[in-house]
Amino acid sequence: MGKFSRLALISVIGVMMLSGCSSENKQVAAEKIPQQEQIIEEKVLMEKDSENMIDIIVGDKKITAVLDNSETTQAFMGRLPLTITMKNYDKRECYAHIVPLPENGQKIDDYGNGDVTYYPGGPSLAIFYGRAGESHQGGLIRMGKIVSGLPIFDTLDENVEMYIEPSHDNSNHETEIIKSMYRAKYDYMMHENRNVEKIGEMLDDGFTLTHMTGMVQHKEEYLTCIADGRLSYFNHQHENIEVQLIDENHAVLTGQTRVAAEVFGGSRHTWPLQLKFDMENKDGQWLMMRAVASTY
Repeated sequence: MGKFSRLALISVIGVMMLSGCSSENKQVAAEKIPQQEQIIEEKVLMEKDSENMIDIIVGDKKITAVLDNSETTQAFMGRLPLTITMKNYDKRECYAHIVPLPENGQKIDDYGNGDVTYYPGGPSLAIFYGRAGESHQGGLIRMGKIVSGLPIFDTLDENVEMYIEPSHDNSNHETEIIKSMYRAKYDYMMHENRNVEKIGEMLDDGFTLTHMTGMVQHKEEYLTCIADGRLSYFNHQHENIEVQLIDENHAVLTGQTRVAAEVFGGSRHTWPLQLKFDMENKDGQWLMMRAVASTY
């Protein structure tokens, strides 16, 4: 279904819903529908007409935005790629001072969640992610909108480094992110410096590990075994790490690592351990969904 067909369908559904309302509710709903249609229409037009897509990389997470074609935006795009430290302010925005941009763009009276803006009064780059309608900020030029990964902003520290680049075929970049997760997971598993919290952040809530014996552990049980020492890892040497990207949100990682470990009360032993992970990108963050252990 085309984008404008979907827009028409949404409008029809809105009319059908109104037919079952009281007269008072009809008036309230009727006032909201034009606003909803305007928001949808703006997004459709932006996706249809804009060639300016950017990726905002924060650690191993990716946020994507679609920008317009204004003079302000074109000047900003001309500065990419850009590494910048953003300040996370008042649970509503991340901002950083930048060299002034032309002020020939879409001026807005207030922000909406997901707005990517230029604030001439700074001058600053400001990305808004929360509290729209509760907090006011005028004097903005909107350059575009976040289209994926917006919830990531809620998890960021007070000061965060971001790498901003034009979107492109970034399969190599995604592959390296996934490989780095695998390496980091082993680092966090080492007995002397184990960090169960960091491991947990890499695992989906529904994560399962199938051991070589066939035993299946769910996320919490697996993390508990690392924390209490039933699964103790002492050193490791990576011998091969391969990533197969299935699509932009799914991948398979196969890692082969020689691991010295004590498992469930047994003596220390070195295994040629192979782990095969199903990976999924959720809201811009790669997560380990399930793993199967074997030897190689």
